[in-house]
Amino acid sequence: MTQIANNALRTLVLEVARRITTDRGRIHTEELQRELAKELAGNKDLLPLALTKGCQGLVRDMGARHSPRRRTSGGLYHPDSVLKLGNGIWVWMKDATPTDITQWGRICSRNAVHILTSEAENQQYVADRTDAFPEHPGIQRLASLEEAVFHYRQETLNDEINGFPDTNDLDHL
Repeated sequence: MTQIANNALRTLVLEVARRITTDRGRIHTEELQRELAKELAGNKDLLPLALTKGCQGLVRDMGARHSPRRRTSGGLYHPDSVLKLGNGIWVWMKDATPTDITQWGRICSRNAVHILTSEAENQQYVADRTDAFPEHPGIQRLASLEEAVFHYRQETLNDEINGFPDTNDLDHL
């Protein structure tokens, strides 16, 4: 899928998410999915791109559901489990070679380190913000706390596209 296609879909999802956000800043994902489906049904250019994204999600779901880590008893092995070997290559566990198992083990280790590092950063962030709220009783929302206490400066999110057309101007894509 091209970057422009990804950007168009991301822009549309963001537009719909902002439109359905409640006054308390909440996004209800079922409503977001429902409203996004309505938008896509009316857009013949974006619908095939969304179908491709949907297929990617279904493949990820299949991989997650057939991960050996989902096993709760009897060890990790199940013949219908898949080992993710990297670079978009999976192998049915029943067909895995010694090299496949070694590769999968390396990827699992690398992922575990990444997850633990990320979780430590998340927990430190939560602790810092949780401690700061009582110290600033007039602040009730995270945005105000970030600006006043942690000196947040607005930067572009990864999914915001500089120079990309407004979401109202997606018809030509």
